[in-house]
Amino acid sequence: MQDLIAIAVAVAAGLWLVRTLWRQLARPSCGQADTPPGTDGFVPLDDLTRTPPQP
Repeated sequence: MQDLIAIAVAVAAGLWLVRTLWRQLARPSCGQADTPPGTDGFVPLDDLTRTPPQP
């Protein structure tokens, strides 16, 4: 009886993993980035922390 429970839990976990992987693969990608071709999209930290000049 314990073997059947262990097998059932293993099969359920396997099905859950397959379902999760399938949903990840079937999901559409993020789309096109606004960066020029050949760039990696890296943004320097200074550009993120720089505050605009005050008028």
